[in-house]
Amino acid sequence: METSTLPLDTVTISLPTYQVLSFNQLLVHFFAIIFPGAFFAFDTILLMSSVSSRRDSSIPLAYIVVMCLRGMISNFVLVLQYFVNLITTVEGYEEFSKLLGREFTLLGTFSYLIALVVNVLMSVNRVAVVAKPMNMWFSNTRVFIFCGIIAIIILISLIIPYLSSCYVVFMVNRLAFVSGCAPARHPITTFQNTYTIILPFSCMLVNLGIIFHLRFVRNNSYIIFWHKFKRNEPIRNTSQPIFFSKQRARRDLMMIRQTVTMAIYLSIYEFGAFIIKVFPDLYTELSPTGKQVYFYVRMQSIPLMNFLIYFIETKKTRAMVCRFLKKGAKQDSNLVTVSHHRTVSGPQGNTAMVTN
Repeated sequence: METSTLPLDTVTISLPTYQVLSFNQLLVHFFAIIFPGAFFAFDTILLMSSVSSRRDSSIPLAYIVVMCLRGMISNFVLVLQYFVNLITTVEGYEEFSKLLGREFTLLGTFSYLIALVVNVLMSVNRVAVVAKPMNMWFSNTRVFIFCGIIAIIILISLIIPYLSSCYVVFMVNRLAFVSGCAPARHPITTFQNTYTIILPFSCMLVNLGIIFHLRFVRNNSYIIFWHKFKRNEPIRNTSQPIFFSKQRARRDLMMIRQTVTMAIYLSIYEFGAFIIKVFPDLYTELSPTGKQVYFYVRMQSIPLMNFLIYFIETKKTRAMVCRFLKKGAKQDSNLVTVSHHRTVSGPQGNTAMVTN
């Protein structure tokens, strides 16, 4: 995630931010709070529903749990940052940034990098399944262990700059990540800013390669090519049953959508930063509201990811969430029904059920 080279001292305004913003800017800030807040609630529901359905082996429980926890951290940080900036003055927000800005920036960056590296783990998982379909290398327990190791490594890489003079603070009022030693940056921060964009695109290429490989296998393309190359006897039709082929085709299509979706939403922020670096004049010419919208779209692409992948794109997890919500609504309905009945005693000890 790129960092700004702006110094930490700015012109102060005594009025709260919401009183000095234009209507359009205020609307952007409003959605910047509501949007991640809504997806924080969705991530919570998705987490609870996945834990409730943990016995279902067809659901990637470990990945869903990790992505939900990551999403909840990211959404919480975004809501808090935009809300505090909106209700405080510039001086107040500067004080908040000095007090807790580094910690919340570390949490937000941590959740973002977790998504990038877990996407790599998912791609390796798919490669392993194709290479050895019945392997147990990526059971839920092992995925949790792998994600724990990833989290520790990422956290260490962020704590080192955090403890140095080149810490990073996310400043909503400047639409940037500000380096404490501006214009310099910590080498680890520079490395992460430069090369993180490679991860989602690499994962997309790997997954697309897997999908094409599966289709070639299903259609006997490798055998056909080999026989044509060797010019051997006629090829016997060894294609798979039509029903099985259709099932594989649907699954391949789902994998394509998930892969492309995850790659796009993980690379939007980095690609947006790349555009600013390559075409700085285009960004400079934008109006203040335009800059806010541009930055907002980049930031909000991450909270949307879980909802889009696990609810919109994937029928299995969507049904899981809907089933969990219906179950909760049914339990609430039963509680209301019971509470509307009471028992009363008659003058001779007789009892009767009365409905309120």
